Amino acid sequence: MAKFTQFDLQADLLSTITSLGYIDLTPIQEVVIPPALRGTSLIARSPTGSGKTHAFLVPIFNKINRNNSEIQAIILSPTRELAKQTADFARLIAKDFPEIRILLLAGGEEKSRNISALSKKPHIVIATPGRLKDLGLENTVTSLMSAKTIVLDEADMLLDSGFFPVIDEILKTLVAPQIMVFSATIPASLINLMAKYFKDVSVLETGSSATSTQVEHFLIDSRHQDSHQLVYDFIKWKQPYFLLVFASTKQEVSTLYKFLLAKGIKVGIIHGDLPTRERKTMMKRINNDDFPVVVASDMAARGLDFTHVSEVLNVNLPNNLEYYFHRAGRTGRYQDKGEVYTIYDSDNLAKPRKLIEQKVNFSFLFYQDGSFTDDKRPRLVEREKPRFKKTSELDVEIQKTVAKTRSKKIKPNYKKKVQQAVAKTKQKHRREVIRKDIRRQQEERYRSKAKNSDE
Repeated sequence: MAKFTQFDLQADLLSTITSLGYIDLTPIQEVVIPPALRGTSLIARSPTGSGKTHAFLVPIFNKINRNNSEIQAIILSPTRELAKQTADFARLIAKDFPEIRILLLAGGEEKSRNISALSKKPHIVIATPGRLKDLGLENTVTSLMSAKTIVLDEADMLLDSGFFPVIDEILKTLVAPQIMVFSATIPASLINLMAKYFKDVSVLETGSSATSTQVEHFLIDSRHQDSHQLVYDFIKWKQPYFLLVFASTKQEVSTLYKFLLAKGIKVGIIHGDLPTRERKTMMKRINNDDFPVVVASDMAARGLDFTHVSEVLNVNLPNNLEYYFHRAGRTGRYQDKGEVYTIYDSDNLAKPRKLIEQKVNFSFLFYQDGSFTDDKRPRLVEREKPRFKKTSELDVEIQKTVAKTRSKKIKPNYKKKVQQAVAKTKQKHRREVIRKDIRRQQEERYRSKAKNSDE
């Protein structure tokens, strides 16, 4: 297996990452670190949990000029939680290098402190785009022009969240920077945007899917039963070490959270509308393993490194199916095994079928009377249709009626007359069916009486 020692890294940096347990390279680190060390701009796609963060942090630290008090690298994240997580990773590496200054700029951090720290010219700035624009561009606390490397982490979410106008402003202030783009999914629109900033745009990627091969995928047919009760029964069934439950709206997250609390489940919650203080406290408690179950919106699906998620349960599927892979990527990280379960019913088949078309290999379960059973004939799977459709007597009569009513010349109220004629034919057919049924019952009673008299 390839190792970090194969790269020409500074000796003290190599010693530090070795002490942190980073010895063997993950596939994405193996393909990204060489061009990153050369200063090459790149786009990288890899399954979540595959080590993307250290694929850009290690080259950045290796190139930092510790004697130069200027901003040398900027890392942009779509959410404050992801920015903080990246900053925590960076600070672990920097523990042996007190001369390297790292600054986190994100919502929930006091602006006055941010301004003071930014004026001291940190070497590495890890930020959300809005806060960096607010402090680094509009307030002109310090110049960003000295930055030689910029990283766009979870870049497709940056794009979806409408941050690219801000990113464009930031990139315009830099002089020929190295741009490194990372995400679990790389839409064509993102590649087209990046072509504006550097030539020869190509995607470095590892793995054939956006989730780890260590992850198993399951679809649960709810049979239209209550989804909240299903989640509760699922928890009792699996007895999870750490279950992450996803719902598509903040309202659904809050409602399910309250339901599980009322059922006596020790459950956490994370979504974008939580107050800053509550979000910080909740994230700290989640990372301290205080909850075996956490209910979350898609904000938690993007890059947050919750360790050792044993199962993911989707109460419903997101409108953007790429988020399915981000949700699934919360488990099966760092070679751990994981399981992803998704609830569906016969009214919601289109999205699961699209995932099957995208080569997600599902196993099927159905939920009934509080238990989960293997589904041998899932309704989601298309049944083989008969080659020839048998025409019923009613269909034949309707066809005859339409033919009689139809005229070569289109006359006023033509469609209405056809509809009325068809309705009369259906009514006549229903009466005939009832008459036949009455005759059948009379004949059965007559035969029964005759049989009894013979006995």
